[in-house]
Amino acid sequence: MTQTVRLSELLRPAYFHRLLLALYGADLMPAQLPVLVSQWSKYYFSMFWREAVSARCAGRGLALPGNVGVSLDERGLPLAFEPMDAGSEDLQGLLEQHLAPLIQQLAALGSVPVAVLWGNAGDCLEQCLQALEVDLVEARDLLDRPGGPLFAAVSYDANGLRRRRTCCLSYKVAWVGHCAHCPLNP
Repeated sequence: MTQTVRLSELLRPAYFHRLLLALYGADLMPAQLPVLVSQWSKYYFSMFWREAVSARCAGRGLALPGNVGVSLDERGLPLAFEPMDAGSEDLQGLLEQHLAPLIQQLAALGSVPVAVLWGNAGDCLEQCLQALEVDLVEARDLLDRPGGPLFAAVSYDANGLRRRRTCCLSYKVAWVGHCAHCPLNP
């Protein structure tokens, strides 16, 4: 059964920590809180970029009011924004107005370095572009702009091997281990 929760409620420490406990269990929560927040953020960023890039490809923006509703699946993972509104915000505006404050909140909730969360956001954007098979110049610019928070989130070596710029911390949980694109893998 899905539920919709206002983002401000979702990010209240008591609510968010209960969600993580239900999702990951007492063996990991709160002992691995930074890892769990990092992992949850990847689901959020994947949903966020799917919605934002799809809107831009359709020639419209996406309006995300400050207290937008987030539809969660029965496990507590984000599915979609509710209600979805067309708007005028471009991807840069969404990055500044939505992602930047969200990343600051998640970092505080889980004692996660903001660089890890920005790395997750950039990795999810790059994966979204591949999955949707689009080359949206506006999105590529976010990934390629030196000094931007998503700059070089992902790179490819001469053999086409994909590497993240920052580690997502998943290696700290034995049953998850290193992700396939971990910068810590040899």
